[in-house]
Amino acid sequence: MKRETIYLLMGVVVFAFSGVALGQDKYPSQPIGLVVPYGPGGSADVLARLYGEDLSKALKVPVTVVNRAGGTGINGTASVARAKKDGYTLLQGTSNALILLPIISKEVNYDPLKDLIPLAHFASVPSVLVVKSDSPFRTLDDVVDYARKNPGKLNNGGTGFGSESQFNLDVLCIRNKIQINSIPFTGGGEVLSAILGGHVDLSFLALPTMGPQIKAGKLRALAVTSKTRHPDFPSISTTAELGHPDVKFRLGLGVLAPAGIPKPVLDVLIPTLEKIFKSPELVQRATSASFSVEYMGSEEYRKFIETGIQSTEKIVRELNFVKK
Repeated sequence: MKRETIYLLMGVVVFAFSGVALGQDKYPSQPIGLVVPYGPGGSADVLARLYGEDLSKALKVPVTVVNRAGGTGINGTASVARAKKDGYTLLQGTSNALILLPIISKEVNYDPLKDLIPLAHFASVPSVLVVKSDSPFRTLDDVVDYARKNPGKLNNGGTGFGSESQFNLDVLCIRNKIQINSIPFTGGGEVLSAILGGHVDLSFLALPTMGPQIKAGKLRALAVTSKTRHPDFPSISTTAELGHPDVKFRLGLGVLAPAGIPKPVLDVLIPTLEKIFKSPELVQRATSASFSVEYMGSEEYRKFIETGIQSTEKIVRELNFVKK
């Protein structure tokens, strides 16, 4: 009888501690890091901060934006792919790090479809070719003509090899047989400062980053990579309209997590992100910041990455890109 009492007490203690453990395991119970694989000021960073507070309120834990620049998005993306599979490290994914870089860079050490799980896609961003407002270049043809007559004399400010801005510029140069130098910066904020300061001649960068300065008259936009003219900037011609249909890569932005995180965590994150990303208030804020809201759920986002890889591989083969 005494032994049975001891066993009973042990069982009560184990059950009690199990209850505590179960309570601690309820997701989320600690701060979440949202990794942006670029420096502050770029489109990925701006968007993450737009919805980060909403995500924090919905999950009732702090959500901190963590800028982890380097490798044109590779370093930050890889860090999430290798992170603990507990849902406390998320990625502000970008289509160049998920689609373009795995095709053209030897440095990529992750598989975007095996090492990461897409949770939700929120918006896309076209690139816009800009020059300073006092630049002698008034059209895209002006830039191409000058570059053809003066090879290597123009400097482009971008976020490095593998970025959508650099890829669009490379396609433009290869198709038109011109040479434009590229100076890499860690993020869109630095590029913006460089072009406004007259340190570079032009930049092919995300519209949300350049948009406010275009509206303020400090930058002149020459072309945009969107399928149609952007509603906020109807006077900017698309690259396709101007005779450059292959210069079309746009930045897709969504949230991903390390592959293999538990289903109960996914069951919290996926519907929460859907609710936030479909919120009229957030959609309005994002649209006002020149983002094109394009919500996709987890499976649709995965398909978007798959088809994006296929179509980009086709262009890369046609243009004989050398993998670096």
